[in-house]
Amino acid sequence: MAANSSSTVVRAGFFVGILILSAVVGTVAIGGGGGSQAAPDVTQVNAPSFNSDESVATPAAESGDLSMSADASGKVVVIDVAHAGDIDREALTPLVSTLTENGATVRYHVGERQSGSPLNESLRSADAFVVLGAEQRYTESEMNGLTAFSDAGGRVLLLNEPSQASPAGLGLFGPVRSDSVTMPMAPLASQYGLSYGNGYLYNMHEYDTNYQNVYATPTGDTELTEGVDRTVFYAAIPVQGGDTALTTTEQTTLSKTRRQDTYGVVARSGNVVTVGDTNVFTQEFLYRADNEQLVGNLLDFLVTGEKSPEDAPQPADSGESGPGGSLPGAGTGGGGALPSEPDSTPAPEPNETMRADQ
Repeated sequence: MAANSSSTVVRAGFFVGILILSAVVGTVAIGGGGGSQAAPDVTQVNAPSFNSDESVATPAAESGDLSMSADASGKVVVIDVAHAGDIDREALTPLVSTLTENGATVRYHVGERQSGSPLNESLRSADAFVVLGAEQRYTESEMNGLTAFSDAGGRVLLLNEPSQASPAGLGLFGPVRSDSVTMPMAPLASQYGLSYGNGYLYNMHEYDTNYQNVYATPTGDTELTEGVDRTVFYAAIPVQGGDTALTTTEQTTLSKTRRQDTYGVVARSGNVVTVGDTNVFTQEFLYRADNEQLVGNLLDFLVTGEKSPEDAPQPADSGESGPGGSLPGAGTGGGGALPSEPDSTPAPEPNETMRADQ
């Protein structure tokens, strides 16, 4: 019995010695020289990165109502879902409801793949056309038709974003996958002298709850910025060309270049406006800061154009030479004249879902 007790004491002493030796070695490794890194001073917990009082997150107020100043009576707004089939139409409810409550008719262009009509036919009776991050390319005929449409006074709103900027991001197109720009939007914007940067914007110095929620402010007093002081965009892409209406705040970074600067996120070129984000239309971002005022101004922009003639553009006749047909209205004489105004308002196209006064 005594032998067992003695053995137990010896083993306990051995383990205690090991623990003491480990503590001594650890102390030498941390506090000694020889190029090793010293343990951080406990007072460093008061550094700004640990101090909630120094937080750079400044949540934007969520308030206000989405409204329009313009009378939209008799106006037809077409939303393209043929080239971006993943759009969450429910997310567009505030936009559609506000337009219809002010007298506009809203239709969805679903395209020929869903037994609908060609785009140029959908544009004939439209006053405005909205594109939300197209993922399918536009044909030459469709590009020509859109040019004729805007030249005739039709309004075009192009909203684009990275084809998904963060695994946590949710917008009109579902979860985000990468930071590449949806390429079909590039040639569409370029024909109006507008372009998109590649990558997404973020700001580590001033943001709204998340570093990808960047702030943007007006560059001056315009129709698009009336009543707007500050807006919030999620993982937006920069836009160039035309007249810039809104730019991000200082020290905003572009993911592709890591360059800090101010970047344009809304620009206008004649009858065309481009926005570097689709999330501003969603319920999550619509009422942050002055986003609802910006969206209201964009809706006013859509319905205040004067398209003449009303049925421009005409779809290209079958059998015309060249890919996708020639410019609507262009005959053998090369005049390219747009068709004259019809005697009556064209009937709604069968491929468009009616969302007005129903």
